[in-house]
Amino acid sequence: MRVKPSKSIITAALVIGLFPVFTSMPAAVAHTKLLSANPAAGSVVDVWPTQITLEFDEELQNIGSEKANFVVVNNAVGDQVSEDDEKLSGSTVTLTLSPNTVKGPALVFYHVVSADGHAVEGEYKFTFGQGEVTAEGVTNTEKSTYPLGIYLASAAFITTGIFFAIYSYRRRNKQ
Repeated sequence: MRVKPSKSIITAALVIGLFPVFTSMPAAVAHTKLLSANPAAGSVVDVWPTQITLEFDEELQNIGSEKANFVVVNNAVGDQVSEDDEKLSGSTVTLTLSPNTVKGPALVFYHVVSADGHAVEGEYKFTFGQGEVTAEGVTNTEKSTYPLGIYLASAAFITTGIFFAIYSYRRRNKQ
């Protein structure tokens, strides 16, 4: 006597098997993004700037007395060449830079809080002159847009679910 699996068991197995796939899909997020900078990312400047300006696509906010928005600029040998005087105006942050004679790439790191309350940070570099000096740690880090670990875990979960369903089906039919 052969027993056919019911539609509810098949449906449940599919829902359980596909649940990780749908829950691991990246959600649409609308955090603030850097629109422009002066000096611009990747640019080469012959004269060291006296200030840096970053413009974002959303209003920025301060949270109480805490310094939520800040920018740090390091020269080619890693010395900090930014002052501690960020001025926030809407979606723009302006910062005074200290005098600098070291030629090479300068790293700009920023941490800002957007109007929706989410903290966003990032970095970019520009080059002062055509010097031979390079800063340690100034690299373009590209983050993977696909969370590979989540996809592998989901695939393992789905595979385990399929094997369990097949095992249960065969075991039930032997009786």
